[in-house]
Amino acid sequence: MTSISDFPPRSGKATTSQTYQDNNSNNIGNQTGDTSGIRARKQDNNVRRAYGNAVGNLGGRDDDSTGTETTRNGISRRHIRKRLKEKEKIPGHVQWIKWMNSEWKNHTVAMIAEFIGTTLFLFFAFGGTQVANIGAGTTANNSTTGSNTGVDPSKLLYISLSFGFSLAVNAWIFFRISGGLFNPAVTLALTITRDLDPLRAVLLLIIQISGACFAAYLVSVIFPSRFNVQTTLGAGTTVAQGVWIEALCTAELVFTIIMLAKEKHRATFIAPVGIGLSLFIAELVAVYYTGGSLNPARSFGPAAISHDFTSDHWIYWVGPFVGSVMAVGFYQLIKVLEYEMANPGQDGDVENDPTQNSGHEVAKNVKKRQVEVEKIHAIQQEGSSAVPTHSLDNATAAGFKKNGDLNLERKPAPDRQGGEGAGENVVGGGAQPDLEAQWPGSAGL
Repeated sequence: MTSISDFPPRSGKATTSQTYQDNNSNNIGNQTGDTSGIRARKQDNNVRRAYGNAVGNLGGRDDDSTGTETTRNGISRRHIRKRLKEKEKIPGHVQWIKWMNSEWKNHTVAMIAEFIGTTLFLFFAFGGTQVANIGAGTTANNSTTGSNTGVDPSKLLYISLSFGFSLAVNAWIFFRISGGLFNPAVTLALTITRDLDPLRAVLLLIIQISGACFAAYLVSVIFPSRFNVQTTLGAGTTVAQGVWIEALCTAELVFTIIMLAKEKHRATFIAPVGIGLSLFIAELVAVYYTGGSLNPARSFGPAAISHDFTSDHWIYWVGPFVGSVMAVGFYQLIKVLEYEMANPGQDGDVENDPTQNSGHEVAKNVKKRQVEVEKIHAIQQEGSSAVPTHSLDNATAAGFKKNGDLNLERKPAPDRQGGEGAGENVVGGGAQPDLEAQWPGSAGL
């Protein structure tokens, strides 16, 4: 019967496979329970070694003790790395859910809507202008001003209606998605009033310019007539006049947007109608003299497509931006002065009426000031009750003393008999001035 001593000694050079072969030659499979543990361990080592060779032995050694341990460590490290990668790898639907709840999703939706809205607004506006200018003349700069359209009220009205109605319809469609701005000047105004995030404002401005360029491109390639929608100064219009015409007309448009759309009221949902009418009346004035831009993107798009940036193109940036700042300045002024209290209840809107809604911000400010005024009145009444009515105010007395009109600290006049203090009469326990002693020449009477 084979004993444990019959096994060959283990050495650093002997491998697990060699030992296993020697054991097979000695019929180790028929051993008793005393040697079954050794056999199980060696078989387990062979299995681990075979698996390690299959996946790649990082140790690269055949030693039974060190090689098996290295293989075990390599397998363990791979297992850990695999688990970490599985944890780092997020399924697609989870990434979609996270993106749907992110702010960038909202920015993306607003950008897409603003691009489509700006494109549609200017496509129909440019299209109407293109139709109105058919046969109007062949100017080198393809302008829509009076020099090109002539003094023809019907054409000016057609262009104004195209812009006004196109803005009303498309703003009504997109104002719940992106705000329906379609205009960098409006974007600037809402950014100053802190109703628009600066990042959103920059993204929308880029999108608005892109949409204007795309709309101009569509008009230039779809319509068979010559592209004729660019804005330039009309004949006889100076640069200063052009800037102020653009500024004032833009200010009127921006202020309309602020009061009808930004300031919430009962008729906010039909604000696009008023905004479109505002652009319509502004275009009636400005088209003949400047082309009626009121929108930097509206002028930039056709200029970029026609590759014709005139020397006065900057007017259509400076003018609208100046007008935007003017509108915001006037709005902030009346907001500080609480315009809601000047003529309340005009809309029949209880929620936004500070005289009927105590929770309104203006109503809270009025109540706060009223409490402060009552405190001031109480302090004034308390101070006036502590001072006799016949006495003078300290400030008044100091003023009299300074001017020499009245000396309340008069020294007592000498007595007619030369006694000191004879110039005072004691009435009710108080010293009263002796007017007879002060009267000039009274001593000789």
